[in-house]
Amino acid sequence: MKTKFKLFILIFGALSMMSQCLAQTPSERTYVSNNDKVLGFEFMKKIPGLWNGPVSSATSAGSFTSWYVDFRPISSAQVSQFSMLDSNTVNNMSFFIVKHNNKLKVALRTEGCFKDKCCVTYEVMDSVNDAKGYYRFSDVVSGVKRAFTEFVFQDEQFVMKVYTTKFNKVNPLELHSTFTAKLATREYASQTGVRFNYPQPVMIKDFSDEFKNMKESIFFSFENDPYKSEAQPYVGSASIHISINPEFDTKNSDEICVLLTTEPLFEGIQYLKENLKFISKYVYLPYGTTNYTLKNVHPGKYYIYTFLDRDKDKKHGKGDYMSSNTIQSFIVTDKGDATVNALIDFVIP
Repeated sequence: MKTKFKLFILIFGALSMMSQCLAQTPSERTYVSNNDKVLGFEFMKKIPGLWNGPVSSATSAGSFTSWYVDFRPISSAQVSQFSMLDSNTVNNMSFFIVKHNNKLKVALRTEGCFKDKCCVTYEVMDSVNDAKGYYRFSDVVSGVKRAFTEFVFQDEQFVMKVYTTKFNKVNPLELHSTFTAKLATREYASQTGVRFNYPQPVMIKDFSDEFKNMKESIFFSFENDPYKSEAQPYVGSASIHISINPEFDTKNSDEICVLLTTEPLFEGIQYLKENLKFISKYVYLPYGTTNYTLKNVHPGKYYIYTFLDRDKDKKHGKGDYMSSNTIQSFIVTDKGDATVNALIDFVIP
């Protein structure tokens, strides 16, 4: 079998309780509301779900064929995804309702770490065309002069384009990255949507004074971040204990990949390539890693797959090693830490 997991980097609250989550089918739901008092509220109904697609980027991260994101409600007025590539590369995105300039709006928080350098950016909705599925977020302080992010939804797809000044190095703004995403399923987002009666037009954060005396809404340290990752609600973690068959031929340059999916990748011995769309979270780790904790994991059931990539090509194919338990699963609870033993004991034929 051959699977590609070559991926990404940096791409990327009260009025009345008038909305409810209505069932369409046993496994799919859509979010509906007649609320028109929160700028961008319709966006909150469109974004939940498992999405994947290619990323085009002019940055040092480069372009890649697939990025997988798992947007789920984590409160009645917030939806988030928490991604990573390795222990030092993170991309977290949250959408939540804030008060800004005496109005309620949808805001975007993006936390990115690359090669041990991190930044957190905030943008608020400033342009909406629900009929055309168009939504734009811009810098809380300086607006489109510094950065903005556009989303265009059509059917079960969206395109996200990020424009920046490249840390004030270019003017006018230039395209930073493009993510063309296709919906895999809303099932898991719907489950938490029901739990919180998501989405509700309630304020999560008051941004009236959070960025006073700032020229732009970007933080290069977490110290003054007004909404830190550890403050995010309804998430858990998974502590993975990794072991490798001692009889295997291994070397220090090998790379470990831990992959979490919401549906199994195998039925018996049959590989279900189409189920790659159910990727929720993954991390690449250096050889020798025996314990690693995945943080900010959405509560729910996951299947775990662990690989040893012998040539670090991000392709787990013939001659590489993986766990033979192809239906191993575990459950993450809110604020809980699931403990999982992952044994790499099978040579991929």
